[in-house]
Amino acid sequence: RCKTCDTPIDWTWTTEEHVAPPNAYALSKHSQEQQAITFGERYGIPSVALRYSIVQGARQSFYNAYSGACRIFCLNYYFAKAPTLYEDGNQSRDFVNIHDVVDANLLALNNSAMDGQVFNVGGGLPYTISEFAEIVRSEVQQHHQQPLPKATVPAAYRFGDTRNACSNIEKLKALGWSPKRTPQDSVKEYVDWLYAQDNVEDILNYAEKTMKQLNVVRQTG
Repeated sequence: RCKTCDTPIDWTWTTEEHVAPPNAYALSKHSQEQQAITFGERYGIPSVALRYSIVQGARQSFYNAYSGACRIFCLNYYFAKAPTLYEDGNQSRDFVNIHDVVDANLLALNNSAMDGQVFNVGGGLPYTISEFAEIVRSEVQQHHQQPLPKATVPAAYRFGDTRNACSNIEKLKALGWSPKRTPQDSVKEYVDWLYAQDNVEDILNYAEKTMKQLNVVRQTG
């Protein structure tokens, strides 16, 4: 909500011109981007910076249960648990498939018009976290006989999380690229891969406990 008038704030698509790193991780990424472009121009090395949205697909390690909505929700449902949605579950994200990201990289390698520039690489459509959780539940349900529970929304949030993060991809689309896969495609790829693995470990409780101990997960109110 607006700090001045306390009315709801509408989110907007983030263009390449918008740069406001909110934490050390984001600062490190922006610094690497600047270094690549600056040194590329100085030494005549063709350099392009691609800013990926939330990349999804097979082979994301299930040992990292802090980031990655796809893997976290899939792991929960793999073990027939209800995933946790922080805040109210209505945060917006855009998800991009790994194969579309590969296509964007190949375009950057072969199109000199992109040299020295920054491009967003995203899915082009916003999804709330609640909507995405339902996509995952629907896909994983095919591997379970008993109905899987819907995600829960506790009175908690993760400190530092961005409320809405969706990238404007018009600049890259103008060069002929566009996302061709959907979040449903990405989830299916990951679920098929996950169920083909041996000895999938349930590290979810450990991850949740660690985030609470580090004060990353906090209670509202």
